[in-house]
Amino acid sequence: MNKNFISILLISIFTVGCINTSYAPDVVKRGDAQKQQYVVLGKVIDITEVTIEGDREKGAVAGALIGGVAGKGVTDSETESDIASLIGGLIGSAAGAEIGSNLTKKNAIELLIETDNGKLISIIQEVGSYDFSKNQLVRIIKRNGKSRVIPFD
Repeated sequence: MNKNFISILLISIFTVGCINTSYAPDVVKRGDAQKQQYVVLGKVIDITEVTIEGDREKGAVAGALIGGVAGKGVTDSETESDIASLIGGLIGSAAGAEIGSNLTKKNAIELLIETDNGKLISIIQEVGSYDFSKNQLVRIIKRNGKSRVIPFD
């Protein structure tokens, strides 16, 4: 019973730990509300579909814990149990890293934008509710080293 509880707890931590922050332009962090942000206007020159890779680290840690606990109960021998726990942790880490990456990767776009002052910039952001097209006017909203692009009507 105790091993089942620990396994369920670790799986729950793994699932919650794989939740990623949104990079969509229409999702704003709570801390950015009502704070001044710098705005640059521009025109979309090109759009490329990309994928933002998932978080492998959290999945690897959770997988290692789950694999270690699962390996620990394989045998009654303390030495063999320790070896099985180590092997289970290694296998769990590899599997968890892959699962974590797949669960948290995001579809995104890279926008190549010519700003009003003639500079070319590229911004990658998660696909959101906005549709972008070539020659579309956009605003680039900057704060704390991060930028998001939204249409400018």
